[in-house]
Amino acid sequence: MPSNTTAYDPAAYPPSQTALMFLDYENILVSMVPSPTKETLIKAAETLLSAARKHNIAILHCLSDTSLNPPPTNKASATWDAQFKPIFSANPELGAEYAAFAPASDGAASHETVHTRLPGLRSVLQDDVVLYLRRRGINHLVLAGIATSGAIMGTMSHGTDINFVVTVVADACWDPTAQVHADLIDTVIPSLAYVSSAEQAVAYFSG
Repeated sequence: MPSNTTAYDPAAYPPSQTALMFLDYENILVSMVPSPTKETLIKAAETLLSAARKHNIAILHCLSDTSLNPPPTNKASATWDAQFKPIFSANPELGAEYAAFAPASDGAASHETVHTRLPGLRSVLQDDVVLYLRRRGINHLVLAGIATSGAIMGTMSHGTDINFVVTVVADACWDPTAQVHADLIDTVIPSLAYVSSAEQAVAYFSG
């Protein structure tokens, strides 16, 4: 750790202790983003991904397994059964990661992995993901994804609770309610984590 930084500062952690986490960039969600916000989001995500791949940063693609159901105690179960399950049953590709972001189909490098969880869970930091991050010595999580009030907020708050330093990349996130996105990015998230642009975040990947 550099002598002029503190443990809660992202700059305290070298690229080898930093991970890029892509959260719920599923086709169905990316298709909901209106223009020109969609183009801005895609450009920001591609900027992050390109830099992370160039510098061999750990990249975690975190998705809901749409072939499964939410936990029975999760209130999302009702909406899932009535609305989303029929959609994914008819067109499973809607639950796949947006193609431009997905790892190469011929096998991604060892630093790029895919992790799935039950639908309805906002935090992607399930036990297996946390174990993977700890074993790699990761301390700083860079988050990008959809939705700001869903996987981003859930993972950010969970991550800070279990002693990760978290950076949320604002222009690589989106929420169906613009005011909710703005309130979270401008007021709520900065109280616990860091907010940056994609251009600012890539500096964490190169040291």
